[in-house]
Amino acid sequence: MNEHVFAAIVTNDEAKALLSVEEFNDALAFADHLRGHAATTAAAAAAKTAATAKAAAATTAAAAEAAAVTAAKTATIAAETATAAAEAAAITAETAAAKTAAALIVEIVVAETVALVLAAPAAATSIKTHALLVTFASPQDQSDKHVGRMTCKIHRKGGFGNHYINFSGPCE
Repeated sequence: MNEHVFAAIVTNDEAKALLSVEEFNDALAFADHLRGHAATTAAAAAAKTAATAKAAAATTAAAAEAAAVTAAKTATIAAETATAAAEAAAITAETAAAKTAAALIVEIVVAETVALVLAAPAAATSIKTHALLVTFASPQDQSDKHVGRMTCKIHRKGGFGNHYINFSGPCE
């Protein structure tokens, strides 16, 4: 057969070269129609069935192994989750104890502060003094129109030793 293909290539006859290839392909494709190849076809079908069964068994084994790995990983994750939950519970208990202690301290400090603040206004009283108000402005109830002079009684009546000074005398 090879010599025919080689001869066809040398003579540049593609149709002749491809004709022998097509005959070979037809012989393989329709082997079950030929009397001499029926046993080979049955053996190939049996081998194909065996390969399919072997592939199914391998798939089942792989699925079982994957299920075992998944179960192991699930158990590991569950154990890690339980450990994390226990640690979180311990941290929560410590945090709750710390918060309780802090609340107690705040309660004590606030109670003392409030007691001190509430006691302070009771001691404060208004203090009245009887100091004499001395200003340089004219009083509003008298007819003295001299703005800027001393208007205290002690200064208007005198009281400067032997001198008598009258600031509220007649206006000029």
